[in-house]
This record gives sequence, C-alpha cells and structure tokens, in this order.
Amino acid sequence: MARTAKCGICIVGFLLLGLAAYGQQTADVTTVERVDIRGNRRIPEDTIRASIIQTRPGEPFAAARVEFDLRSLYRTNYFENLEVQEKDGDIGKIVTFIVKEKPLVRSIEYAGNKSFTESDILEAFKEKKLGLTVDSQYDPVKIKMAERVLRDLLLQNGKPLGSVRSDVETIPPYSVRVRFIVDEGANVRIGEIRFTGDKVFSDKKLKNALELTKERNMITLFKGTDKYHREKLEYDIETNLKAFYQEHGYMQIQVGTPIVRIFEGPRGILPLLRKTREQFFIEIPIDAGDQFRLGKLELKECGILSCEGLAAAFDMKSGDVVNFKKIRDTLDEIKKLYGNLGHINFSYIPEADYDNANKTYDLTLTMQPDKGFFVRRINFLGNTKTRDKVMRREFILEEGKVFSSAALDNSILRLNQLGFFDRIEESDYQVKPDEKAGSVDVDVTVKEKSQQSIGFTGGVSGISGSFIGLNYSTNNFLGRGESIEVSIVGGTRQTNYVFSFVEPYLFDSRWRMSLSLFNQRYRYDTYSTFGLTDYSGEAEELFTQKMTGAQISLDRRLSRSFWTVGTGYTFQNIGVSNIAPGFETFALGQFMGYSSGDADDALEGIIRSEISPFVRYSSVNAYFNATRGTEFRLSTAIAGGILGGDFNMIRPVVEYRHFITDRWLSGGRNVFALNAQFQYIQSYGDSSVPFFDRFFIGGENTVRGFDIRSISPIAVTSTRQFDPMGNPIIDLNTGLPKTVQSQPFAVGGDTVGILNFEYRIPVAGPLSIAAFYDLGLARASRKESLGDFGASSVDIIGSTNDTLRGSTGLEVQFVLPVVSAPFRLIFAYNPQRLDEWITTTNGTFRINEPKKDIKFTVGRSF
Repeated sequence: MARTAKCGICIVGFLLLGLAAYGQQTADVTTVERVDIRGNRRIPEDTIRASIIQTRPGEPFAAARVEFDLRSLYRTNYFENLEVQEKDGDIGKIVTFIVKEKPLVRSIEYAGNKSFTESDILEAFKEKKLGLTVDSQYDPVKIKMAERVLRDLLLQNGKPLGSVRSDVETIPPYSVRVRFIVDEGANVRIGEIRFTGDKVFSDKKLKNALELTKERNMITLFKGTDKYHREKLEYDIETNLKAFYQEHGYMQIQVGTPIVRIFEGPRGILPLLRKTREQFFIEIPIDAGDQFRLGKLELKECGILSCEGLAAAFDMKSGDVVNFKKIRDTLDEIKKLYGNLGHINFSYIPEADYDNANKTYDLTLTMQPDKGFFVRRINFLGNTKTRDKVMRREFILEEGKVFSSAALDNSILRLNQLGFFDRIEESDYQVKPDEKAGSVDVDVTVKEKSQQSIGFTGGVSGISGSFIGLNYSTNNFLGRGESIEVSIVGGTRQTNYVFSFVEPYLFDSRWRMSLSLFNQRYRYDTYSTFGLTDYSGEAEELFTQKMTGAQISLDRRLSRSFWTVGTGYTFQNIGVSNIAPGFETFALGQFMGYSSGDADDALEGIIRSEISPFVRYSSVNAYFNATRGTEFRLSTAIAGGILGGDFNMIRPVVEYRHFITDRWLSGGRNVFALNAQFQYIQSYGDSSVPFFDRFFIGGENTVRGFDIRSISPIAVTSTRQFDPMGNPIIDLNTGLPKTVQSQPFAVGGDTVGILNFEYRIPVAGPLSIAAFYDLGLARASRKESLGDFGASSVDIIGSTNDTLRGSTGLEVQFVLPVVSAPFRLIFAYNPQRLDEWITTTNGTFRINEPKKDIKFTVGRSF
C-alpha cells in the first residue's frame, strides 16, 4: 500500500514538471499576428490566401513556410515580381506579400504573313500547346516560343530565309499589345536532290521512292512537296526510302545524315515550271550494303489455319530476292484473315537470321492467333427515330456468331448506303472485347439525318427550263426504313406530278418493292437546241410529250453480298402534240400501224407496256457523295410482244460508276469519280422506235457544255419529183432525176455512249467544286428503225452521226438545306463540237454548237 502511494506521488510530480516546461516553451514561440497581401488587382485576395499561401494568422511563425509560400506564388506564373516583408506586431509577426501581377495580353496582331493565314497560326499554337491567347497572362517565354512556331510555318511554306520579330506595347494600366512582324523573304524550293555513296540504284529511282520530298516540277507545284521540311525528310527516309531498298533485298541499308544547303541555281525556261532563284540542295549519303536472298521462310503454331497454306501466300521461295514489302503486306492480309475468323488479338513473333557469308535471310514467324471471339451484343446508339430492326437487317455481323472484321466493315458500308445517317466513319463504331468470356460487344453510334422535308423549289435548268415546285419526301417513314415522295413541279419545259413509295423489306422478307405513279409533260424545243438555224436565226418548237402511268419493281439482294437482282414493270399512256413543221413527216411516219386509225389517232394515246429485268452491284460507301466503291447495273427493257402495248422495242442499258479517294494529290480529302453509260434501242416485229424514245443527249446530266437534248444525228429526206404522167422530172443541170430535200431535222440515235469524269474537291461545309470532263456520242446505227417515210428516202448527215462531243470545265456546288440537293453553277468549254454548213435544195443551214456555256441547275450529276 505504501509503495503504491509513493508511485502516485512520483507520477504527479512528473506531470507538474512537464506542464511547467510546456508553458516555458509556449512562451518562447512567435506566432503570426497577420498576413497582408498588397499589389494584386485582378487576382482576388481570397484566392491567393485560400489556394496558394499556407502561412496563417494564429499559427507559429516559420521562415521556411514563408519561403515555401513565396515559391508557390512564383510557380503560378501570375506575377512578374514578388517580395515578402515581415515585422513585429503587438502579439506576433506581421507577414506582408507584395506582388506585381503580369500584364494581360489585350490583343495579338500579325503582320507580313502572306503564305499562311491567322487560322494556320492559331492551329499551330494549339498543336504546340502554347497558351498564348487574348486575355492570357503576358509571358516573354511564350512570346519567344511563338516566334519559333512562326519560323517553322515559314519553313513549311518554303520561306526559310524569312524572319520573325515581336513588338510588345504597354497599354496602361496593366495590359500589353503583342505584334508579330513577319518578313517572309524569298521563296525557296527544292532545286536538287542528290544521292551519294554505295547507292546501287539511280538517282531517278531513289527520288521516286521519296514521297514527301520532291524537286520542283508540275505535280509538286500543286502538292507542295517541293518545300523542304526536316521532319518530313527524316520520315521520308525512314519510311519510304529504306522500304524501297528492303523491297529489293537490301535489308541492312544505312542512310547518313542529309546535307542541306541553300544555293542560287538555274531557274529554267517555262514560266509555270520555273524554279525559285534560291534553291535547296539536299545530299543524302547511302550505304546500301549487300543484297540478301531468302534462305528459309517458316511459319509455326498457326492454329486453325494451315501453316503451309499461309506460307504459300507469301509467294516467295528459297533463292528469291527478299522483298520486305511483300512480307509485310502478306502479314497484314493474314491478320485480316484471322480477324475474319474471330481471332481479333492475332499477333506474330518474327525471328530473323542473317547469314552474311552466304547473303541469305531466314525468317521464322511464330503465329499467335489467341482465342476466337464471338459477338455477344450489337448496340446502336443515336438512332432516336430509326428502329433497331431497320439497322439490324442491314447488318451482316450477327449476335451469337463468330466475330468477323470483314463482316463488320461490310455491315457499316450497308448502313451508309441507306442514306439515313451522316456517314459512319471508323471512329463511330467500337469493338469491345471481353478477354475472359471470349466475346465482343459492338457499339455503333449514328447521327440521323432529317427524315422528312417539305421544300419549295424554283429556278432554271436545261431540263425543266424556268420552273417552280413543291415537294415532300421522307426517306425513313416512321423510322421503319420506308420512303415516300410527293413532287409537283411546273416549268416552261416540264410539268411533273409524281408519287412514289419504297418498302425495302416487303412483309419482312428480303424483297424490296417500289411503286411510282406519275403524270408528266415534257416540251422539247427548239431547233436551236440542236445548234441548227437558218440564215435568219429563227428557231421553232419541236414537240411536246405527255405521259401518264405507273411503275412497280421488285428486287432482292443476293444473300449477304452486294449483288441485287430484280425486275420492274411500266405501264404508260403517251401523247404527243405540237409537232413542229418539218418534223411531222419524220414523227408521224413512225406511228403508222400503232392504232386502228391513222397516225394522228395514235398521237392521242400510245400504250407502252414494258418489263425491265436487271442486275446491280453496289459497294459505294454512301447513298450520295460517295468517296469510294463501285456501282454496276445491267438492265434490259422489253416492250410489246406478249406484254401488249402499241409498239415492240428492246433497250439494253449498261451503267458503271467508280469512286476513288485521292490519296496522291490531296491525302484522302478529294475524290475521283467516273460514270460510264451505254444504251442501245431496237424495235422488233413491224414496229419502229418512236422519236421520243430515241437518244438525244446534252445537258447538265450528260455532256454539260451542250444544251439539253442538243446532241443528235441530223437527217434530211429526199423526194423525187414526177410530172402529171408519173414520169420522173429530170434536172437539166445534172441530167439526174430531180429531188426536193427537206429542212434538216434531228432524228435521235439508237446507240448512245456517255463518259463523265469528275475530280471533286470539298471546300467547306456544303460548298464544293468539281473539275469535269464529259464525252458523249449519239448515233443512228440502223436507218431502217427511223420509220416509214413513204416515197421519200432519208439520209443521215455523217458528221453529225459520228462525231464525239466533249465538254470540260469547273462546277461549283452548294447543297441547299431545304431540298438536300446541290445548286450547281457550271462553267463549261467544249473542245469537241460541230461547226459546219449544210446545203440542201431547201436552203443552207449551219450547225454551230457553242464553244462555251455557263448554266445553273438544281440536282446531282451522278
């Protein structure tokens, strides 16, 4: 008990001694009485106190902490000058931070830059993450960095001798104006590229191997590859030049550091091709090394595929010169093959062995197919109106089946062909693998186009003349994929009332049905349309055609391919009126026998009953404005015979379109487009081909520099003269029977060929331009199909029948938001045209087709 009491006394004693010591220590510590901040104007004091300064009133004063706060203020980059003061207060230290804020950049100006725009400058600043903008903090370091970016832009644009300086002007009280003055200097382009050392190949071949760095010539003038840029040259050497050598077996190619200097060289004679006075000279040292031949090519662990079969795909045998490009391309194809079989994680391990003594190259490829994946789910995102069902039935890839990258690509292509969405790019769909389950989810994000439009249209075109119209269309009715269109157009040359309906999956089958009802009027005027006038230049109307009828078609896609087969049936009632004098003999002569009465009765109502079987292939990547793919269509229209109607006729048609993304001149931005069409028409039985079904070409959809239907064979009829006794009248000047010829008239061709080429350049948004060249020929190959001319004979003027017409020029297109079709302004020049005189007994006439033309219209070319 006593011992316990003694212990308690000791503990109390120690506690009392500790409290005394703590009180003495507290009395010795200096606290912070107050923290002041001076000089700040834009940055709130509370922000500085709360997020930057850690020194707090009431806490012990620590010089190290004050120094840390000073460094923190400096790191914010908000201030150009900092100072800290401390002094004793009533109960502790008073700490004062004195700051001077950096001025704000109120404006940034650029002067003297001609080869690049301010937008180019801002884009370069963004890429370099410069952070120099209006209302940003002024930082001299950023100004110097901006000068370097501008000098890089000068170099990229062929101005290496240019200079950049900055001028900073103070705007009281706390702002600056920054001005960059650019002196671009002279243009400097690559004048000569030379290769030295053990190069093996000629300079010409090596220059062709470089793709981004070229000597100045006609092509580089437009592509800009004659501008020297160090990074591009380095990439060109590593990627393209070395690949060229490795394609020819030089596997150990070594390229030294290029020597680049500027010199004054010869400029040349041709104005457009002249080189700059100051030119880059580039010398590239090369050590090609030895050429290697293939010793052994071995594949191992190929999984579900045969290693022997895959090895054969390389098409290389022992002793062949090693072609590394062929090896790489074949491996890419093998990767696609495995991907099509569900092995999306396929990889390979190469083992290369060089035998320097025998100059052979052994390659062993260990394949790693990994596991196969199946499709768990396919998800469509963004289709707020289009039903999933509409999209799934276009998808070749199916849930629960083995994943195939080719099936996915083709499925996306088919979605794009619908025309319901903005073009679906590779970035719009994702494949999400689940490694553990061996499955993938596919997410496809779409952006729907407007499903329906009500438009009011008007304008002038070669087909319709002056026109005004109202249309309603929906290409995705109620999100079910059905299309409905109602159009009413009235014009000086055309009146058109059309109702059409398309059901892409009839009764949920793979059959597509389309139905169209129409009432149309076309006025084909005038003789001047054919460039044909008499001396007075007066023109006459040709004829007017009216058509009322219906068309129905059924087609079906073959399995999951891009091939479609189908047939259509058309029933029409055709009337012709207002036939021009001089054209009546030709026109009415074709209607003999079309009805129980005379030809005039036939003009009131001619029946066409026609069936049109067809086959079509389409791999284009968009419904409109395709950038790649092919479309082919072969059809044959058969009228009359067992189908009934008033005339018998057969018309085969071949159409071909091809689109290629331009990766050579524009890097994939522009598009080459080709359209080719061939048609032939022939009657059978006792019928003839009516003039309104014969081929008259020209206009904005065929050969653009010529007026609508202005290209046609021209003919004249000759009638022998007889006296009242029935004897032929003899011409006393020639001694031959006297004949009277008609005025020349256009008869149309029974054979037509059209070729259109376009180079399409998107400019910005809905605006684009297209350079074009059109060729067309309309020919009358069978004179007997022209009809019955009674006692007269018909002769076709040879030059009008065999001359190919050509038109070239530029077309400006602007997509109108209401009608979703482009307004087209066409500037055309016709290098291939007719200009000659025709002399008949009825007078002298001139065929004078235009040299050039400017026209505008609404619609698409092809």
